[in-house]
Amino acid sequence: MFPFEIPEDATLRSLVTKTFPETHARLVPASAGGAAYTIVLVLEGEASFTATVKGGEVVIREEEARERNLWVSAKASTAERFIEDWKTERRFVPKFAPAGDVILMSDPRILSRLLIASGKIEVALVDLDGERVSMTVAFGAAAKKTIDPDGADVTIEATVAVFEEILAGKLAPEDAIAEGRVTVKGKKLLAMQAALALAPLAAPKR
Repeated sequence: MFPFEIPEDATLRSLVTKTFPETHARLVPASAGGAAYTIVLVLEGEASFTATVKGGEVVIREEEARERNLWVSAKASTAERFIEDWKTERRFVPKFAPAGDVILMSDPRILSRLLIASGKIEVALVDLDGERVSMTVAFGAAAKKTIDPDGADVTIEATVAVFEEILAGKLAPEDAIAEGRVTVKGKKLLAMQAALALAPLAAPKR
């Protein structure tokens, strides 16, 4: 099973400002890397946060840094739906622990792999309770531009059923793209680069 939980009383704000830094400190070793990375999280309708990641430490500020290596934008209401799911049905909680010691997307070893590329990616579920929900991520040179979730270089769309297969460890993200299990609009190479950068977080090979 995935090696951490979120508190029952967690709110969107406390998850970002308290749970995330504490979990990162517990699961990411200082040896993960000494370079500092700046990540901006925009929760539309709530607030913007800046996380400075260095090794096993994360410092959170409630602001939107101008200089950043990566940014993530999503509606606060979408994030809250996923938090509620974690506390109840747990459909969208990973059902496995990664094979190695890389557990979190905020691990500098993941960030360094991802930042080899540059671009803006929208990832969407097309049928979550009858709605399309998405988040947009920009990294590398693309992250230095104005934060705008529109105009992604590539859009990756999946059904809830395919997403659950990935979370169950039955389908690797790069295989989902290569096999056409997800819809890719735009720069497919960028989508593959991102999927391969996240490969250490995948389920152990069976």
